[in-house]
Amino acid sequence: MVQYPHALRAEGRYQLVALTHSPVYNPADVIGYAVLTTGGERVTDVLSLEQAHTRWRELLEQDQPVLVEDERKPSRTRPRRRRR
Repeated sequence: MVQYPHALRAEGRYQLVALTHSPVYNPADVIGYAVLTTGGERVTDVLSLEQAHTRWRELLEQDQPVLVEDERKPSRTRPRRRRR
């Protein structure tokens, strides 16, 4: 049987979706939850809402850029002198 995804939350490259057997969303028809990429590729199997939300958050945290202190330019401690 076909499963239709209905987006509940979307952020970054991932979306948390409710899965139903109907193309029209009805909360009573939800058979489970999953995490998909924004391109529609399924990242997880059918999960509970809590499990899917946890996995969605983990994936978002992994995608966050990490700033390395060594790559930052040092800020100026004194302003530049003005030429006259």
